[in-house]
Amino acid sequence: MREELKDGHGRRIEYLRVSVTDRCNLKCAYCMPPGGVELSPRCDMLRFKDLIRLIGIFGKVGVRKVRLTGGEPLIRKGIVGFIRQVNKIPGIEQIALTTNGQLLNRMAGNLKEAGVKRVNISLDSLQKERFQSITGHDGLTATLEGIDAVIKAGVKSVKINMVVIKGVNDDEVEAFADMSRRRALQIRFIEFMPATPEVWDESRLALMSDVKKRVERIGKLIPCEKSQWGGPAEIYRFKGAVGEVGFISAVSHHFCAECNRLRLTSTGELLTCLFGDNNLDLKSMLARDASGDEIEAAIKASLKHKNKVRDMAIKQGGNLRRVMTCVGG
Repeated sequence: MREELKDGHGRRIEYLRVSVTDRCNLKCAYCMPPGGVELSPRCDMLRFKDLIRLIGIFGKVGVRKVRLTGGEPLIRKGIVGFIRQVNKIPGIEQIALTTNGQLLNRMAGNLKEAGVKRVNISLDSLQKERFQSITGHDGLTATLEGIDAVIKAGVKSVKINMVVIKGVNDDEVEAFADMSRRRALQIRFIEFMPATPEVWDESRLALMSDVKKRVERIGKLIPCEKSQWGGPAEIYRFKGAVGEVGFISAVSHHFCAECNRLRLTSTGELLTCLFGDNNLDLKSMLARDASGDEIEAAIKASLKHKNKVRDMAIKQGGNLRRVMTCVGG
């Protein structure tokens, strides 16, 4: 019988988000402070062989899904070969990727061949000038071509993540939702989160209850059953639509009771909660050549202290322990 990994509140942990780099080729305004962030020295990032070892331990104790994030994961040299290795790890059933899509057009086929089964693409505007304003880069065409490429490559689960920001891009909600009528995409609307105090502005928060009402203006929403790996989104579709729309109330309605995930930073810290401070330094354990049993025991001990409910002090700009670019959400 397969081993189960559980936290101190009985939640089964099956999902590991792995940040392979804290670097990114975009500078999204809601993700990165205006002055930028201090990047970790490259020598501090875990080597791929160290990540493979750790993921192997997680697979042994019950993790079934790995999502590769950043920064932007596709800018790390050797990422496709790394994914091939992850795909061979016993226990890991799903490899997913979160990307801004800038490099997908030329990498989609190789990623699919390496074992990527699910791709989430961050896209916050369909307007060229606005895309550039949000991301700091004239890259809308590249992202759209990347979406086309990953679908053409045969990846079955392709999701578009739109962070809805009041007064910035909320007037595009209907246009995004309409894409789901004709394309095999899941369009996911996400509440603006307090990534850092420097970029948090509560007046910009567009509640998902309001976003859903806007979407319903263009058609009746039919509830859909969640898939096995569906995550926290409430999923709907329009009658006759090829794709789906989803709503993630990351701020207004937390989903802590169903949380099944851990996060591993590119420098080897294991975060049991995005808004917590119960972190485990796995890099130090690797540096002293700790055994697999030691690392496994440390992971299980850390999980006993995983927050039951997040601590998000919205009005103070949140208390996120890491800048979002460093942990990939």
